[in-house]
Amino acid sequence: MTNMENENMENENTESKNGTGLPEAVHKRLSKHAERTKQSLDDVMTEYFTFIKAFGCEDWRDEDDDLLEDWAEQMLVVLRTSTGSRGMDGAISFVGCFVGVDQNQRDRREFLVSRARREFTLDANAAIGGGQVGHYTKGETHWVLTTSDGDSTTDIPVAEVPEHSFLSDGERICLLARSRRPKAMSMMGRHYYFLGAAEDDFTKDGAIRLWRLDCQGEDANMEVPVGRPCRIQARPPGENTNEAYRDVLSVSMGMREQIEWTDNFVPEDMRALLHPYKYWLNNELHGLSVSLDMLMEAYEANSRTFTTNSGEQGRSGPIVFVKGTVNRMSTEGRESEYDQTGRSYSLSLTSSALQSGATGDASEVMCWVSGACHDLTNPFVAYTDEDAVPYAERSTVLVCGRIGVRRKDGDEIPNLKVMGVFADQRRIRRREEGGDTGRGQFQ
Repeated sequence: MTNMENENMENENTESKNGTGLPEAVHKRLSKHAERTKQSLDDVMTEYFTFIKAFGCEDWRDEDDDLLEDWAEQMLVVLRTSTGSRGMDGAISFVGCFVGVDQNQRDRREFLVSRARREFTLDANAAIGGGQVGHYTKGETHWVLTTSDGDSTTDIPVAEVPEHSFLSDGERICLLARSRRPKAMSMMGRHYYFLGAAEDDFTKDGAIRLWRLDCQGEDANMEVPVGRPCRIQARPPGENTNEAYRDVLSVSMGMREQIEWTDNFVPEDMRALLHPYKYWLNNELHGLSVSLDMLMEAYEANSRTFTTNSGEQGRSGPIVFVKGTVNRMSTEGRESEYDQTGRSYSLSLTSSALQSGATGDASEVMCWVSGACHDLTNPFVAYTDEDAVPYAERSTVLVCGRIGVRRKDGDEIPNLKVMGVFADQRRIRRREEGGDTGRGQFQ
């Protein structure tokens, strides 16, 4: 038997062995990826065939096996990078959906800067030796940076102020990365709210809960479709994490590019249960759904007290999911000195149960929408398969928000600070936009 005949026989055996016709090395790589990501092999193969088109490949059967193998390797490296599997130690898959965003961004390094200043003032040598603080001194022509690794002359002329540096006790210092290089003294972050669980635990009783994703940098301003099922990579809190942060998941930089929008983490016959009207309102899953007429009871039962930096006592209501009919809405931003964006929006919700037991202001619940919620979640539209449809009054919507209370004429009236809104295309009334807005229409 000739070498050519042997090669043909091997190819035939390979095809019959894996059932795809692909070289065994390619099939093995794609199969492992499908197993790791819990995708079907067919879906991964489709991704592969789409990927290799970028290399001018129209029919993979015309290509050499070794070339197909290299393309498979390239694709998987790209996918692993984009899903963050190497971005953060201890990261695992979490599944569920985004339900909202925090109103404000906060500087995640403000505390680190304060601590660095304090430690450097108390004992400069100890602060530098700890490896997280660098000290700038002027050389003859350029700044010299002292770290726990020693002194190094920078390329920064002494006439300039070193980037990322700040003053402590009259000396210029900086925060250091693990590489012992200076890092920015400021990093803005925002919490995104995620209703879900670790993928391996998602179907277990009591696993689903409301998490805060600590998104930083450009991710602190990423737009997310509220209510859409997805898979993310995140690191859960450690055993010794402070109680106040047990609900915070750490994510890597660039996580907006790593989100996999899919519902394949549950069997096909269960995917309808991920629809927000079932998922958000099912208290057997998370216990966060509250009817509009029970908001005060939920506030009294689940709010917490805290002490402000000035020593004053405050009270914070729980985050809940509610369903209601839109009574009024303001989709045009109004100036607000209390919002980081300088503007806010609003809508009011009501229900037959609420109206039957209350009158006046108490017959509706005011929902305050921050500029961030407006910009990052698009709360005043319902998404269809093809478009985003603005909704009008008398639409039924779901709201994720934190309960607050205002007092008027001796009565306590609940309201909601909105994190996110979900509008179902089959439960809304379309909002008519445009038309003549000039004075001439009244003539």
